[in-house]
Amino acid sequence: MAFNILIDKISETETDVRYRFFDTAHPSEVGELRLDKVTEVIEMTQQSREAFFNRAAAKIARQFRDGSLPESTSWAS
Repeated sequence: MAFNILIDKISETETDVRYRFFDTAHPSEVGELRLDKVTEVIEMTQQSREAFFNRAAAKIARQFRDGSLPESTSWAS
């Protein structure tokens, strides 16, 4: 199954960052996630499909470890 997850930053503070995400094949199924910059824990704050969340969270975790938190990014397979 192919995925094209679009991920857009909603807000950022000193301690966390929040993103909205959805698969382009399912644009009405929008989820939100929160990355705690201190603990590096990512949680889903607005429910969506677990498969979409897992891919969006992996992309944001990788970019955070690489030192960037972009305004927009995507995960595609």
